[in-house]
Amino acid sequence: MIDKTLSYLDYLKLRDVIFKFSETPFTGNELASFRPLGTIEEIHARHDRIEAVLDVIKWDGRIPFGDVPDVKPVVQRIGIRDSVLESSEFLTLTGFIRSCSDVASFLARAFKKGEYIDRVVEGLDRLTALNRKITRSINIEGYLEDSASYDLSRIRSELFQNREKIKKQLDRIMGRESVRPIIQDEYISLRNNRYVIPLKPNFNEAIQGIVHDYSHSLKTSFVEPVECVELNNSINILVNEEKEEEKRVLRELTDFARGFQEQFVRNVELLTELDLYHAMALFSHEFKCVRPEVTTQGIMEIRKAVNPFISLSKKNDAVPIDIFMKQEEKVMIISGPNAGGKTAALKTIGLLSLMAKTGLFIPASQRPVVPFFSNIFALIGDEQDISMELSSFTAHMYAIKDLYESARGEELVLIDEIGGNTEPQEASALAMGVMDAFVEKGCRMVVTTHLNLIKAYGYMKEFALNVATSFDSQNMKPLYQLVYGTAGYSNAINVARNINVPQAIIEKSHTYLNEQEFMLNDLITSLEKETAKAQKERLELKKLKEEARERLKVIREKKDEHIRKWEEKCEEKLLQLDIEIESIKKDVAKKERTSITKNKERIRSLREKVGGPAREAREEIRIGDYVLVKTLGSKGYVVDIDKEGNVFEVAVGNVRTKLKRMFISRAIEGPQRVSKDKTHINVEPIGAPELNIVGLRVDEAMKRVDQFIDRAVVQGVREAKIVHGVGTGRLMQAVRERLSDTPYVQAFHADERNAGVTVVEFS
Repeated sequence: MIDKTLSYLDYLKLRDVIFKFSETPFTGNELASFRPLGTIEEIHARHDRIEAVLDVIKWDGRIPFGDVPDVKPVVQRIGIRDSVLESSEFLTLTGFIRSCSDVASFLARAFKKGEYIDRVVEGLDRLTALNRKITRSINIEGYLEDSASYDLSRIRSELFQNREKIKKQLDRIMGRESVRPIIQDEYISLRNNRYVIPLKPNFNEAIQGIVHDYSHSLKTSFVEPVECVELNNSINILVNEEKEEEKRVLRELTDFARGFQEQFVRNVELLTELDLYHAMALFSHEFKCVRPEVTTQGIMEIRKAVNPFISLSKKNDAVPIDIFMKQEEKVMIISGPNAGGKTAALKTIGLLSLMAKTGLFIPASQRPVVPFFSNIFALIGDEQDISMELSSFTAHMYAIKDLYESARGEELVLIDEIGGNTEPQEASALAMGVMDAFVEKGCRMVVTTHLNLIKAYGYMKEFALNVATSFDSQNMKPLYQLVYGTAGYSNAINVARNINVPQAIIEKSHTYLNEQEFMLNDLITSLEKETAKAQKERLELKKLKEEARERLKVIREKKDEHIRKWEEKCEEKLLQLDIEIESIKKDVAKKERTSITKNKERIRSLREKVGGPAREAREEIRIGDYVLVKTLGSKGYVVDIDKEGNVFEVAVGNVRTKLKRMFISRAIEGPQRVSKDKTHINVEPIGAPELNIVGLRVDEAMKRVDQFIDRAVVQGVREAKIVHGVGTGRLMQAVRERLSDTPYVQAFHADERNAGVTVVEFS
């Protein structure tokens, strides 16, 4: 049944869509066996790898697989004993090695690498020794170079010399006075691997030779002069030696390559896997997919879910739906009018659940939560089998029977138009029995229906949930959205009336609609009204809460402002009292001992007015704190404190002064501290905090970046942009490496709207 489910939910078509994003010749076989995974651990591992590849694509662009050749047949040939590869097959090997090296180099330079990318870089063998040996022996056109072996170089050298000799010898023969009259054309030709000259048929009168060929008109004889026979023989012997040496070189190269067969197999596996995840990542990027959280908690929460095939067919007109199912909700009943989107919603729930179980990202928003189902079964469409003489209803029940027998618990079962194609009362009873049975087995169900009794089942059962497809009753058009907590009605008679079916038919239809159906429709309608009313009240309550929260915020701000002003007044009064106390102390020192007691009482009285204990609770001041000198009205830094902690040395500008604790208070914030030896830096002011280095060479661009950073830091710029473009990624990588090494840069990241712009935050 699982294969039918994959077909019903368009899962097999989804694999074809993903395959279009692949770039190597190996991925097709992998996708052909693509199936949902068996454990959450496998799903999380696949999610991690897709995320790692997505990070690479986001920061550095698509992975440059290039034109990867299908190296598998060549690798298989290497494994055959005594096999010898052709020159073209060696070119296939070097092309594959080059692709592996390019991919490894690109990933090694990637700005953001996950664990999976590091494993690929480490695992890809660049096969440098083999590549060097092959390229030294065979050129890009598949021709064996003279440098392939000493003997091959020697043979070709001798062959070249002999060919030059015979050409000169034939030129001299054609230059003789006696031969000129019989020359048909002045060129040297090759017949039967022997050098010949074109002569007239009566050549025997002037020269002795061997005829190797004739022209079509028989007016030209291709003759090998007798004096050239020995040299031609030598050339043919060398040609044969050259072929034998070439075979020997290819055999030796094949034996050498045979030692790297395991590395080739490993590289093919890594490249195939990487291309598969690259295709899945590109699919995720194209369809705006996000990583789902697959959990055993049983909660399903997918916001703004979109079926990829609806997105493909309707483009920007695809309407997203919200899919919610609590842990205790075991059955979702989707109802509504025909062509209202019930089946589309059912297939969307099924396909996205399959995608999550396969380890794919899903087209939705935020962080979707999808339960981990042990299996997913779907029954969509007419199961009628004419060859077995089964009616639609019988075939439908056969399929449900197969599903029930296959279920073991923890499955998701999707049934379209459950209990259809028979008498409504019995169909409803059967459908409710089916739902009870699957729930007792521990399954979750999503069904669609037009039957009112099944909708009532959704209200009666605590584990059931009614969901309606929304419908514009005024314009009689479906809105393709889901409304939770209410059942939809088929609205068949109203739809018929809207398309101008004769009124007589409409009236007759109402007479045949029994009283129970009217009551149930009225119940559904009243429930919808109550739900809408409750939702409106919830929105109003939410609005009132927001207003109350804003008012409370304003009250708290005003309270803080009043407290701050009161504290300032207290501080001012405290300063005045401290000054008065100091004056009293000076008076005490001048007066006789008899008046000391009286003045001490006066001091104690003043301190009690101020509130001594509250003063002792003031904040502790330490070296380096920014403070206000109350007597001067200026601010400075504490540079020293005496042992008793009573006298503080404060630096105000370039002046240091010693003050008692009562004459200073801790300030909230202060400017950046400056050293004693002040240095003034004059720089050219920057305009807008943005630097454009598109089109510059890396070294020139880095000079501009350094100058820009220096000017920005001196002028106190907090944030700036560097426009470098995407291109090959070299300039982007160089900029980010420079920013990583610059101490003034607190952080940097790619601009959300333009990957070719890096946003820099200065410390």
